[in-house]
Amino acid sequence: MVTAANQDEAVKIADHVVRARLAACASTIPTVRSTYWWEGKLMNEEESLLLIKTTSDKFNSLEETIRKIHSYKVPEIIAIQVSKGFPPYLEWVLRETS
Repeated sequence: MVTAANQDEAVKIADHVVRARLAACASTIPTVRSTYWWEGKLMNEEESLLLIKTTSDKFNSLEETIRKIHSYKVPEIIAIQVSKGFPPYLEWVLRETS
């Protein structure tokens, strides 16, 4: 999961990581509202959320790439391990990131 400042940034990140084969797919949820502390202030901002599908062996390269193009000093880049999934889909993710 990666939050972005807006939909344009989310699309830019999604396009970059999929074209580079660091991810098989990046789904964008255009608007989410995030409430968080930043530099001593309580923030309440609209962001876009990316759900990026990749393999664990691509995570480090994916993280590095996102950090280079993301506008935030500390971007949210979170991996959620998949314990089960539809086998043909998981095989597709593996193929598209190879």
